[in-house]
Amino acid sequence: MVKLRLQNIKAVLFDLDGTLVDSSEAIIDTVEKVLESKGLKCNRADVAGMIGLPLENIFGVLVPNLSKEEIWQLVYEYREYYIVHHLEKTAIHPSAKMILGELKARGFKLGIITAKYREPVTDVLAHFGILELFDVVVTGYEVKRHKPAPDIVLEAAKRLGISPKQCVVVGDSPLDVQAGKQAGSFTIGVVSKTYVKKQLKSAKPTAIIEKLEAIREIL
Repeated sequence: MVKLRLQNIKAVLFDLDGTLVDSSEAIIDTVEKVLESKGLKCNRADVAGMIGLPLENIFGVLVPNLSKEEIWQLVYEYREYYIVHHLEKTAIHPSAKMILGELKARGFKLGIITAKYREPVTDVLAHFGILELFDVVVTGYEVKRHKPAPDIVLEAAKRLGISPKQCVVVGDSPLDVQAGKQAGSFTIGVVSKTYVKKQLKSAKPTAIIEKLEAIREIL
């Protein structure tokens, strides 16, 4: 049970993949197909363990001998395939819409802070009928540095016109927690099938919850 109640929070900034939606199969399948088109293979578990990182970083690890230009070519091909097929294998968290609606009704500003590029983000949010609930959407390619740098959190707070100290960052990855902490925000780690409690604990978030619904006990 969570024994913590955060005060003076004006905004809740959510990571997307693994936190509000499960797009792991869509991501892994797309990486696999792009590499297969080049005669290359990957270990699906390796890809799963890197979800949340920028695509160029993922391909850089999976195929370390490629040039920067070749890596970005894979990224572009990934994006072309992903935007067409990602909704086929993406599911929203069963309680996400309800929790978001409750937070919105209670007066919290809501934001998305994700490593993804914008097109599939707005695509998936609109598909599941939650796009209109968010006051701000910031993607990793709209700021100078990706998570764990605080840039994306700082940018979201700036667009909302509030201090990062008035925000809580909610995510399933240690990267989300680290970005929030560096920005001076409160942080809530959500256990997912990608990142277990031990991994989140190592990042030392303000709180860790096993289920998204438990956010009610904190805010």
